[in-house]
Amino acid sequence: MWTDSAAAKKMRASARAMGSYAARLRPHLDKLRPYANELRRYAVTSVDAAWTWLHRGIVQVGKVSPRAAKRLEAVETWVCRSDARKLGTAAFAVVLVLGTGFAAIFPETAGRYGRVIFTSNRIVPLPDEMRRAAGEKAKQLAAALDTRLDKKLAGEAWTSAQILVALRENDPGYAGRIDVKLIEQYFRSVAGPECACWRRFPQGRYPNHIGVTSWALWTFAQYGIPAHKSELEFLLSTQGADGGWPLFAGAQQGKFASTYGTAAAILALHGQAALQSDREQKKRLALAVDRGADWLKNRVAPGRARWADYPAWSEAREESLGVSGFALFALHRVDAGWLGSLDRDWMRELPAQAPAALGGAASARKVQVGNRSYPDETRYYELPWTILATAEVYRSAWIFGKVRAVQWLERALAPRASIYEITGREKNAAIVAETLLALRSGGARE
Repeated sequence: MWTDSAAAKKMRASARAMGSYAARLRPHLDKLRPYANELRRYAVTSVDAAWTWLHRGIVQVGKVSPRAAKRLEAVETWVCRSDARKLGTAAFAVVLVLGTGFAAIFPETAGRYGRVIFTSNRIVPLPDEMRRAAGEKAKQLAAALDTRLDKKLAGEAWTSAQILVALRENDPGYAGRIDVKLIEQYFRSVAGPECACWRRFPQGRYPNHIGVTSWALWTFAQYGIPAHKSELEFLLSTQGADGGWPLFAGAQQGKFASTYGTAAAILALHGQAALQSDREQKKRLALAVDRGADWLKNRVAPGRARWADYPAWSEAREESLGVSGFALFALHRVDAGWLGSLDRDWMRELPAQAPAALGGAASARKVQVGNRSYPDETRYYELPWTILATAEVYRSAWIFGKVRAVQWLERALAPRASIYEITGREKNAAIVAETLLALRSGGARE
């Protein structure tokens, strides 16, 4: 595939660069080798002195328990067979002593490191009490959404898609308990009619909506429903020359290119690419995803991991934590391979306190489509997408980054945190669905 060959070329170029650096460093390492050997000799001498005292201790142990002394002598004999074993054992002892001291002085931080080291990378290792609280709230919200689903599969495609994605992410087995044909029939019944796409509402004069279409196609991907070729062509044809998508089809490319629209589109196309049997179509989708990811990469605020929803629109360049979390979440889900520095910026710029459960602003911008303007009614809830992005960063970070992510998530998901104020009875089901996604990704997953 095109993406495989490009990745292979990058790997070969990186290998050549590393080989060149190694060749440059070799003369300097040769100069340091005599000093290293001398340092090693002193270290072995010091360890031998310590072993002398340890041997005396073993002799004293033998007076009390000959069997224990015999075992200790066997360990001593094995260690003393080589200098490497002596130094390795000494290093292990030092680490053990320092680790024990650190755990005694900073038990909470030490516990966090322990959970990170010994827990599967797929799971964010929150304390048991916190995980139970998040799991119980997730069950409550999932039940509430499941109850509301029949009512929502009757008019608003956007909210219906968010509910279905949340329920599927919360429980992978949910797809086997729902009539997938009914999902497909519902969404196709409210599409168009003038294009293979979706709008905010099927009735009325609403513009063709990239965000709603993307959520619908991402829902299809979650439930194993391949999109029609015409539905994929709609998204591919509305991508701008620079790689971004507007929120409304027909809006001026460039000025009205949307961070939210682009992030949603790459999620949908990435999910659908896995369901395509045609290799050329799969390649086209992958290329569109790469271009969309590069568009997001080139529009992020330097050193801040923050996006404005309309980066090229001078009147709408305010950075948004909710949009930024959604964009970073999408980039992780499509496996963008350059997120290291962006993830570090995200962790550094996280707010000290988690946002309020219902915190976030509506865009309320008027987007020009032809001779008419339409309001962007997207509401960017900050807390769910900040949790979701931070959980994704955790899974790809090194140990220190993981610990920082866990520390922040502990504040956001503590038992009395504001996220537990969401009951499932809120008028806007979107916040319930996004909160369920956050709870399941951030701490409730077993």
